[in-house]
Amino acid sequence: MKVQQESLSFREIRYRDKRKKILQYAARIFARKGYEKSSLEEIASHLKLSKASLYHYVKSKDEVLYLIQMEALEEMLTLVREVVKLDRNPSDKLRKIIIEYIRLATQKHVIGALRQQELILPRKWRLEIIAARDEFDDECRRIIEAGIKSGEFKADNWKMSYMAMIGSLNWIVKWYSPQGELSVDEISTSMVDFILRGFGVTIPD
Repeated sequence: MKVQQESLSFREIRYRDKRKKILQYAARIFARKGYEKSSLEEIASHLKLSKASLYHYVKSKDEVLYLIQMEALEEMLTLVREVVKLDRNPSDKLRKIIIEYIRLATQKHVIGALRQQELILPRKWRLEIIAARDEFDDECRRIIEAGIKSGEFKADNWKMSYMAMIGSLNWIVKWYSPQGELSVDEISTSMVDFILRGFGVTIPD
């Protein structure tokens, strides 16, 4: 259970703010150089911290990777939980998830988190990451199953269509570049079209 910001002391708020800055910068470094080639010394130097001071906020590079992955996944979980509660039809919910997922996935700190392989992390942290992904997966499936039940989605094999959807969304962090030819809005439009057609939804020209 998360502690509300207003109940924290000034010292605790300052600690959280500093750690958030560390994680955001680390995510950018990981995105640019890759996890293996990045170092805590480089992160500390950029933020004008000694390595000893950095260890006050994070204990290891593995922990940094774990924390920034969980932060990104929690953002995505918050998104899907909110969408599931909306009073909208399944295709509108799925469209919103796709658009918001892409908006989140193209932010630098999210790219830095999700582009890295969590397989190098200790088992306990890997399992937490997998559990968060599974929860996101389950919420999306609930929307799709509702669309199949209502007849709004007409995929012959909706599970294959879902696998194509989640695979294409997850792959965005591998190829997206802010310097690329397509804007985030253009990518979102194309992905919505591709994914909804896969569920038998007619997209107006």
